[in-house]
Amino acid sequence: MNEIVSIDKVLCTGCGLCIQKCPQKILYINRKTMTCDVTDQSKCDRQGGCEEVCPVGAIKIS
Repeated sequence: MNEIVSIDKVLCTGCGLCIQKCPQKILYINRKTMTCDVTDQSKCDRQGGCEEVCPVGAIKIS
């Protein structure tokens, strides 16, 4: 499967802004890494709201 949502785990601070912005509710905070993760890449609407609100630029939509 091709990756639609790419999250840089080094940059991600786990702030949760992207989770709040995602209309598809496919983003969550991984409790082990305390960074954002994706439940289902195929459900991404590719609108890029999460990418826009990420304060550190950790999320990229392709």
